Amino acid sequence: MPHFAGYIDQDVAVKTSDFWDIGMKVAYDFNVYRSTVLQLNAGIQNVFNAYQKDFDKGADRDSGYIYGPAMPRSYYAGFKISY
Repeated sequence: MPHFAGYIDQDVAVKTSDFWDIGMKVAYDFNVYRSTVLQLNAGIQNVFNAYQKDFDKGADRDSGYIYGPAMPRSYYAGFKISY
């Protein structure tokens, strides 16, 4: 991964580590009325929290020096009504 000078003193080629970006979701359907179904769900994205640790900072940062999954570990919950 090229890392250009600015935040660092000179251009370098950085060997990044491998990433596993895995998510999980569980859902359960409740029959509410005739053909109406309420689904409750919950999940986690980026289970292993594989996320870049060495972002550049400041006005001279290399904005192209971004690699790996886009978000750190995150949890979510939701519901869906189908009829």
